[in-house]
Amino acid sequence: MPPRKKPTTTPKAKGRSSKTTSTRQKNTEPGKSKPKTTPKATKPTAKTSGKTTTKTPPKKKTTQKKPKSKPTFKRKELPPEQMFPFETFPFRLEYKDGNDTRICHFQCEDHRNKYITRYKLRKGTYFIDTAS
Repeated sequence: MPPRKKPTTTPKAKGRSSKTTSTRQKNTEPGKSKPKTTPKATKPTAKTSGKTTTKTPPKKKTTQKKPKSKPTFKRKELPPEQMFPFETFPFRLEYKDGNDTRICHFQCEDHRNKYITRYKLRKGTYFIDTAS
């Protein structure tokens, strides 16, 4: 049989039983709070260092000019025989679709306009030609 511990006579020990308590019970006693951690050191700022700062005047806002919309590709100068290879399709549309250059031929101007609105082509991004 192991030897018994002697009871202590401190005020904390009188309120406890003769059995030893865990550290968890010590921290949960009424009237005793958890030890506080010290706050981390921070760099002093202009406000806390005691230096006076002067306000700078607000910067003037500059307006940016929008770049002019121009076609994203250059087209080759072709003779009329190559521009309009079909006699029955005198209306031509040329635009860039992704990496491809699309060339479309139409029978009438209305068909070309429908195509432009269907695919939501913006002005300045395509070229139109008419064989005359």
